[in-house]
Amino acid sequence: MTAPGRGIFRSAVLGFAVTAVFVSYQLVTGSGSPLTRSSVLMISFVCVCPPSILSIAFDPDIGTNNFYALWTCIGVLNGALYALVRMLLGRRLRRPN
Repeated sequence: MTAPGRGIFRSAVLGFAVTAVFVSYQLVTGSGSPLTRSSVLMISFVCVCPPSILSIAFDPDIGTNNFYALWTCIGVLNGALYALVRMLLGRRLRRPN
């Protein structure tokens, strides 16, 4: 794999990892938890994981199979978004003016 390809792959993994942290936060602060969700933190997660807006449309119960399937798709989409941004920035920075 070439150096730019590795960078794109790392960006995709980062995007997927951001989604995994978001899901973990939701599970830790679920309805049965004594911890409460921070609105600022939730908005921050939505900013760094834009495909998470899809969860509003489908709204599965936390911990169900549908929840995990939806968030796996969101993770893949977020990883693809991060990889696309990295690829476009790389092309833009390599291009002579």
